[in-house]
Amino acid sequence: MYAPNFRSPGNGAGGRANEGRRELAHSTPASAYLAARLTYRAHYAPDGERAVLSHLHALLGAHFPRSLVTSYYISLKANPFVVLTGREGAGKAAFVGGFANALLGAGSDQFVTIGSARWAQRSGERSYYLGLHERFGSLQFLETLQEAAAPEHAGKLYMLMLRGLSIEELHHYFNEMLHVGPEGENLLRLPGMPADRPLPLPPNILITATLHLPRLASRDDQEAMRHVGQIEFGADLRAPDVTPAPPTPPPVGFQRTMLAAAVRGPAAVRERLEAILGPRELRRLGPSADLAAALWRAGLPLNSQLFEDVLAFVANSFDGQGRGLFDPERAIRNAQLAFDCQLAQRVLGRLNGRRVGLRRRLAALAEL
Repeated sequence: MYAPNFRSPGNGAGGRANEGRRELAHSTPASAYLAARLTYRAHYAPDGERAVLSHLHALLGAHFPRSLVTSYYISLKANPFVVLTGREGAGKAAFVGGFANALLGAGSDQFVTIGSARWAQRSGERSYYLGLHERFGSLQFLETLQEAAAPEHAGKLYMLMLRGLSIEELHHYFNEMLHVGPEGENLLRLPGMPADRPLPLPPNILITATLHLPRLASRDDQEAMRHVGQIEFGADLRAPDVTPAPPTPPPVGFQRTMLAAAVRGPAAVRERLEAILGPRELRRLGPSADLAAALWRAGLPLNSQLFEDVLAFVANSFDGQGRGLFDPERAIRNAQLAFDCQLAQRVLGRLNGRRVGLRRRLAALAEL
């Protein structure tokens, strides 16, 4: 019998919040951030996140662009639900598997893959096999969440990949079972439980779905993608022959560093960005001139919900010392790079295949 017991691990993996901090020579928004009481627990080494990214780049950089590795890392911090789109064979599953190997170790039971039921479309007993797959896939999904929620696993990172989903399956997982609350909280609806009493999703689990579609343009597609991070794989990417794996087990501290670094929820996002950039620069933050012009020509407005989603990515593009993960020396430039990168990625999913020129311009901005 399944008995869900999802709880936040709180600060058990955290230690004291003031350890590991250091003074900066001049008073800047970044130095003010050192004293801010935010979600990020700054007791980790100042170079903790940059060390994690360097490790990921070293293992994945021979197969995938550094900008893709960085964008995916930040996307997972900003939103535990991320969808990778693109043609079949582009390397989406290999990328997620390599990323998991780099952080969790090759063959770790903290990385779980659930496949699609698309094969059932070709069966004469389509409805039977689809129902069977949905039951077993959902059970494996929930068992992984249960394990991640156990108190003794609070400091461990769990990664779950939903591989090669159809739009219908994506809707089942990300709209029917999972959803985001008004304050950015991640919630889970279980069959047989009241819809108005969802359970909190364990904060130490990150869920990635791969979708074999070149574009997502329909209204149903956009509804299924409404609350997820989005990254589109370029047409020139190819899956490596072997999933990249580290020669030795990765440091355990990397998992804790990534978990502690995430900032979610509109209030926490704006608090972090105000502390790093200052209120004035935050108010001025928006798409660059090139991107704004491309959006205007495409007739794609930047609405308030899209703006908040992009801000979450920007806030998570900074580490605990207020240094950017794209540009560690210039906070405003890092924020602009992150803003354009995420906005371009999200807009790419709304374009149809005929707008080749615009897609190329947006893809260039997304790749930094």
